[in-house]
Amino acid sequence: MREYTIKSTRKGKDYVWGTLYYSDKTGKFRMRFRCAPDEMKKDNPPAMIHRFMTNGRMELDHELASLWVSDRIIPKDRQNIADILRENNLTTYREIDMLELCMGRCTLDDIYLVREK
Repeated sequence: MREYTIKSTRKGKDYVWGTLYYSDKTGKFRMRFRCAPDEMKKDNPPAMIHRFMTNGRMELDHELASLWVSDRIIPKDRQNIADILRENNLTTYREIDMLELCMGRCTLDDIYLVREK
């Protein structure tokens, strides 16, 4: 099981929003917020975290966690995906590989991942 801390840095302060898990056996993601969504809202989470904080949910199943991941990776149908794979010594497209290439960084916010396990 791979484990990533979900972080962001704003105005010189580091925030931990939760943990992303990936199972190499099943190929599935899941996410757990660091605390109850009502408590996290006071820290003004980035939109890409806030939009998944519904119904007091502390954990996202594979379906919702995969949606979050898909917003943060190079899409499979990108025009030059074969070149990107080749330049990174990858033979096939896998979401987890794309996520690790950029450690969750994207142009939408300041979130990044730190691999713990």
